[in-house]
Amino acid sequence: MDPAIVSVKSIRRKRADATRRKLVAAAHEEFITRGFAGATMAGIAARAGVASQTVYFVFHTKAELISAVIDAAVLGEEDPRPPQSQPWWTAMEEEGDAAEALRIFIRGAGPLFARASAISEVLRAAALTDDEVRQTHDYHENLRREGFRQVLEILAGKGPLRANWPIGQLTDAFMTVYGDSTYHLLADERGWSHDQIMVWLCDVLPGMLLAES
Repeated sequence: MDPAIVSVKSIRRKRADATRRKLVAAAHEEFITRGFAGATMAGIAARAGVASQTVYFVFHTKAELISAVIDAAVLGEEDPRPPQSQPWWTAMEEEGDAAEALRIFIRGAGPLFARASAISEVLRAAALTDDEVRQTHDYHENLRREGFRQVLEILAGKGPLRANWPIGQLTDAFMTVYGDSTYHLLADERGWSHDQIMVWLCDVLPGMLLAES
């Protein structure tokens, strides 16, 4: 292929990626400020400094857009990899002590919750009344559930989990205590600092999920 054509395609791809990132950032602000129902494609376009048609071209619906916002918040911008590919996940797997491995996970996932908890609450509220958004919410919840179950299975290889609790119920409890709603409540409504939340979770979750040593 002609190098000039390759160069043009590369420039276009970079511009498209930059536009997409700009739209996602603008949508995050719009959803947090106005809620899902109050947010509009026109409002998102205005925040991003683009035409409304651009928003519809890149993201066809608000449900598709908020899904992209959730993905961006979970993965982050500096090192956009899923949790299972992050160094702290590897450190959790390599740690021999179950309780310490759990604390590594809690602290490692902490920035994810700091970024994503507020927008996840917007998605959760919208899912109560919008079928399309409910499907988006269920998709992301299933991903999170699978991730938390993986953590428990890794921990079970290092020491026994809490007796008489099926892993499904332990996963539910784990996701509830270390969940977006809990983080959002403590950080945004109760004024806890991120470090205070991490210390509390590191203190509470080992005793809740692991058998007594």
